[in-house]
Amino acid sequence: MSAQFGSKVTVLDRGSRALSKEDPDVAREVESCLEDTGAVIISSVSVHSISQDEQGATVIYERQGEVHQLQADAVLIALGRVPNTAGLGLEAAGVQTGSRGEVAVDEFLATNIEGIYALGDANGGPQFTYVSLDDHRVVASQLLGDGSRSTNDRVAVPFTIFTTPPLARVGLSEEQAAHQGVETRIAVKKVSEIAAMPRPKIVGDPRGIIKFVVDARSDLILGAALMHVDSQEVINLVALAMRMGLTASALRDQIFTHPSSTEALNEVLGLLG
Repeated sequence: MSAQFGSKVTVLDRGSRALSKEDPDVAREVESCLEDTGAVIISSVSVHSISQDEQGATVIYERQGEVHQLQADAVLIALGRVPNTAGLGLEAAGVQTGSRGEVAVDEFLATNIEGIYALGDANGGPQFTYVSLDDHRVVASQLLGDGSRSTNDRVAVPFTIFTTPPLARVGLSEEQAAHQGVETRIAVKKVSEIAAMPRPKIVGDPRGIIKFVVDARSDLILGAALMHVDSQEVINLVALAMRMGLTASALRDQIFTHPSSTEALNEVLGLLG
């Protein structure tokens, strides 16, 4: 975002490549779009020190055995998040916590102390606002309903990384499916090459990629990575199709409005035959 407003941005990544949990082809597309804004991404970095004075910050880092120095006006340190439970006095109530400070809960979000539940980021689950919303449904089911809801009901929960264009994902990546020994068929195409996807071109940003991982035997959708204009919306349709057991062929043959980003599903899934 800062790069799009004209700031010079350098990303120091301690991993061997950006977005290491994503398939290489998807990660490369994201990286390319970031570089389009002028951002510089340096991987396999070990930061030694960060100091600050009136002129800004100095970052000393090492890469491939060589030590480098980087001057910056500001430094954003992004090393992940931990549950904000310190100081709550959980030990006084006897509530058990995990190794990262998260409140230990079962599939009904109940702690080890009867009548105490933990919702949201505090319980160590996926740290998304919409998961916290579903947490309340689980607890409401326990306290006010029939008690049938649990976190085990959650299938195909999507997420979005709000790059420009955004990367939205649900389910398994190609690499994850391979590690599980699942026989798959892959449908992948760059957005700029998708004829039946006019909206990104209309709004002036035809960058990105669409990738589907499909079970070769059942034709069920195992996962999808969508990086394009409106992907944060389209991924919800894909996730719904997965939860409802809709096959890739059935989703391929749906009728979508024109011009829209959703139309891409007709063409990309059509690659599977």
